[in-house]
Amino acid sequence: MIDRRGTLPVVGLTALVLVAVPAAGAGVGFGEANVSPTAVSTGATTTVDLSVNATGVNTGDGTTGANVTVSAPAALDLSGATTTASATTPNATGVTATVDAGTNAVVVSWDDDGGIATETVSVSVSVDGVAVGRTGDHEVTATVDADGDGTTDASGTVGTVTATATDSDRSVTTAGSTLYLGEEDVDLTGLDGAARAGEDDRFYGVGGDAEGGVATVDDAATADVSLGNGFTAGTYAFAAGGPRAFSVDRPNVTAVELYVGDTASGTEVSGSSVPRSVGTLTVDPTFDFAAADEARVTVEDGDGLNLTGELVDDPTVASDDGTVTMDVSELSTGTYTIRVEGATDLDHVNGSTTVRIRPEARTVSLSRTRVVHGESTVATVSGAPGATRYVRLSGDALRDGQSVTVPTANAVFGGAEGLVFVDADDAANVIYAVVSLDEDGFARVKIGTDRLAEGDHDVAVARDATADDEATVPLTVADRDVSVTPARSTLAVGETVTVSGTARGADDVKLYAAVGGEYAPLYEDDDELAEARVRNDGSWTVDLDTRSVLTVPGRYRIVALPDPGDDRLGSTTRLSESTVEDVDDRGTTTVRTVDPSPSASVSRSYAATGTDDDVRITGRAPGPAETVRLHVVGPRGAVDSRDVSVDDDDGFDVDYTAFDETGTYRLLVVTAGRDGTFGADGDATTAVEAELSGSETRREAIAILRDAYGGAGVDDRLVALNVTAADPRVGIAAVRERDGGLVVSGTSNRENGTVVLLDLRDGSRTVAAADATVNASGRWRTAVDATALDAGRYTLHAEIPEANDERTVEVGTAPTATAAPAGTPTPDSAGAGAATPTSTPTATPAGATGGTAGATERANRAETTGDGAGFGVGPALLTWVVACLVAAGRRR
Repeated sequence: MIDRRGTLPVVGLTALVLVAVPAAGAGVGFGEANVSPTAVSTGATTTVDLSVNATGVNTGDGTTGANVTVSAPAALDLSGATTTASATTPNATGVTATVDAGTNAVVVSWDDDGGIATETVSVSVSVDGVAVGRTGDHEVTATVDADGDGTTDASGTVGTVTATATDSDRSVTTAGSTLYLGEEDVDLTGLDGAARAGEDDRFYGVGGDAEGGVATVDDAATADVSLGNGFTAGTYAFAAGGPRAFSVDRPNVTAVELYVGDTASGTEVSGSSVPRSVGTLTVDPTFDFAAADEARVTVEDGDGLNLTGELVDDPTVASDDGTVTMDVSELSTGTYTIRVEGATDLDHVNGSTTVRIRPEARTVSLSRTRVVHGESTVATVSGAPGATRYVRLSGDALRDGQSVTVPTANAVFGGAEGLVFVDADDAANVIYAVVSLDEDGFARVKIGTDRLAEGDHDVAVARDATADDEATVPLTVADRDVSVTPARSTLAVGETVTVSGTARGADDVKLYAAVGGEYAPLYEDDDELAEARVRNDGSWTVDLDTRSVLTVPGRYRIVALPDPGDDRLGSTTRLSESTVEDVDDRGTTTVRTVDPSPSASVSRSYAATGTDDDVRITGRAPGPAETVRLHVVGPRGAVDSRDVSVDDDDGFDVDYTAFDETGTYRLLVVTAGRDGTFGADGDATTAVEAELSGSETRREAIAILRDAYGGAGVDDRLVALNVTAADPRVGIAAVRERDGGLVVSGTSNRENGTVVLLDLRDGSRTVAAADATVNASGRWRTAVDATALDAGRYTLHAEIPEANDERTVEVGTAPTATAAPAGTPTPDSAGAGAATPTSTPTATPAGATGGTAGATERANRAETTGDGAGFGVGPALLTWVVACLVAAGRRR
């Protein structure tokens, strides 16, 4: 196995003669040197012949151990090599050659043999078993120690060996290069950090989809960049978190373009039709994997038959700027598919287009055969390349007031490909455009319909202004239908509403409103005039601001004028009624504006103090403001204020929990008027709060707040709500015996979802248990299983963390219901002045039922509970938490 200390394969060798570097031996020099072969294969084991001439060597002074050391880079691994055929001449004896694996060098030594003082000594050696580990150019150097004293007397370069990965499809030697998913046999040994040829390698994803992943290959000289080896799109390094070594991309054919003729220029005809007489078509593919693979062009007919060999000699493209020219002169009429794909490894990557070979008959077609008045269509004339044709319209196609003149013809026939000139023939009653068919036999001319009458007209092609028609195509011009539709027809003054519509054939639309016998231009919510560009599909949209023009509540007629003209676009000038009525294709609608009318309600009109139970305030606040204000006045006059965001649909909601005192809380919801600001202080709640000293009574605080949002010129709206807070309560309202069990219902002023625990006790022993859930109306209901109990009198105990209630019930002795004693607390009796809850309870409210399963567990737990007398909040809360845990375990 080759040691992984270097990372370059070997590909070619060039013999060099370097200038000697004089050392200790005076006059000793580095002469001619050579290495052979200079071209080798990466991954192969080869024999390398080396020769070095040392000049100025004294071979007569009896030196022993003189030597030449030839060093190779790690890419030329000598660790397993041996030397043969070593020689040193003249006047040398005792010649030896050894491989020093530690320094990756070959040392040739000799002793003097009665020579002269200045001799040129030729040293040569053959090295077998040199392992070529990396692709690239590898320099071989040598040093001369002519005195054998361990000092270098001269040095130089022996030559360069170039290694090429002959078994690989391509070699990558530059860091940051791009590989492509699917390519095979890629040589990576030329990259610093890669394994040597014949060794496996790991690559760590450091970017893109590859980040965090690991890819592996069996041989760094023939790597397959495949999903099976763990590769995906992204960047890779040779170590986790290391610098980028290369990137992997998904190969793509991004475009396949076709051109008439033998060059990629002129009219692009992909997806179009051409006459067979064009002779040749040039395929111009765009693809991004040229470094990894060639692209190959194939042509199939409508039956999937491959015709490529009949149309082109070489269908491959080596680079992105290459093209393939096809002879289509013998093709039959029909549609053909031209496909471009990778030629070898990347043959799964492809792109395609089509072309239709059409008959030679002269034709004319329209891009749109039905248009709205004001829109345009494009007439395409086909025929023999280079021919001249007249595209004609009869004077009868013109609308009233238009005549057969050159200005009219110029207005109808717009820009064109191949246009020669536009003219009119009053005697022949035609207007026409003269076009020259290009090399692919096409010409195109735009036909505008502003001056055409509504109805059906023939667009004709002829040899001249008066010749018979060679071909015709019907064109229908329809009346322009302008529509205008607001998102809502009733609007609060100050709000913004989306107004949309259609105006096919128009470029622009401008909105006006009828005000005082005139039409005033309207505005968008950014203080710009309500003008809109018409989209390609004929639609348009404006965000209409009712703070301008539509400021007085009432009914307004809105008019959309198509193409109002440059003198009106951007103008604030009002239009007279007669001016607007003269526009036949205007769009109209009616909207009604009203003063902003807010609404608000509470989810319940009662709350329990000290529990963090929440009351939800919801409502609608139509108008321009983005917030409403909530002022909560407590029973003792304390004021809590906050701003609440308004949604796009004008709705708002907020949860309030700070009911810390018993009594009635006044909730004041304030919405801004038509100007979008609060009249009291503009926008800051602090200005309102500054009017409060904190010592006011509830009544005084409410009066100050009402005054802050009232007064002359202020149109803010205020909605007042009440919530009454009381100590937490629970009560048993009714008990009915049914089917051997007890149906128990009750009330609580705790929030929706609060759990009520019930125990049926015989003295101090719990004999049955159940639990219930308080619903949104403050009611709860459950059943207690009493089927196993003896007839008699029992105590029914209900509790929440902060309160409890008890009733004596008869089991098995009376079929009638046991009603709650007078004074049983209900949410509605929680305090004077409480508002009615927003939802109505049913006989069995959803979510208010409980269960009786597991009564034995509860009974065993509560045998020493007692009758509940003297329960305080602390013990009650502890008992309630334990009971909830038991109940939860029972449900599981």
